[in-house]
Amino acid sequence: IRPLELGISAQVGVKPANEYVFMILVTPVGPYFKTGFKPTNICIMRQYDRVAPNGTGLWKVGGNYAASLTAGEHAHELGYSAVLYLDPKEKKYLDECGPANFMAIKDGVYITPASNSILPSITNKSLMQLAEDMGINVERRHITVDELSDIDEAAAVGTAAVASPVGEIHDLDTGEKYIISKNGEPGPITTKLYETLNGIRLGEIEDTHGWNTIVE
Repeated sequence: IRPLELGISAQVGVKPANEYVFMILVTPVGPYFKTGFKPTNICIMRQYDRVAPNGTGLWKVGGNYAASLTAGEHAHELGYSAVLYLDPKEKKYLDECGPANFMAIKDGVYITPASNSILPSITNKSLMQLAEDMGINVERRHITVDELSDIDEAAAVGTAAVASPVGEIHDLDTGEKYIISKNGEPGPITTKLYETLNGIRLGEIEDTHGWNTIVE
């Protein structure tokens, strides 16, 4: 379910519109990555920034996707599913996994980047709540690149991705390869979170948080 708002004012010039049309797109969606719910490989490339440090990354605007297109195509040509972007100011911290938030499991804790340049994903918030329901501690904080060597599970999370497991993360600038999935399968916590959220969406698991609205 995609709410969409377009400015339709009859004007020429770079300024906000004063008249808008609001619509909602309802479309089917398949697996976000071709592998489905199987670990996929992603990469880090420092020559690309998805957004500026004080730009519009915090907001759901179409222009945010444009900046990721070249990097995404480059990654696909190299055989990767997506780019794991670093923070655009210092290039020290993990930011976002293409058009999806990034989460990881480290020492049994759900961690996800704290950043003012990424969209605060509703799916990520939902998964964090479900993790807490399961007794898993949740941390939203800066995550350094070198921490990738210590994480046990990782996933790209978002509306379409839900929780798409990450198998390996290759840092193309340093040559470092972080092997997340040692057996080629999704991690147990990622799997449980994925199945629980989908179960709630489909009405197969009780919606204790009141997230679903029945439309007659």
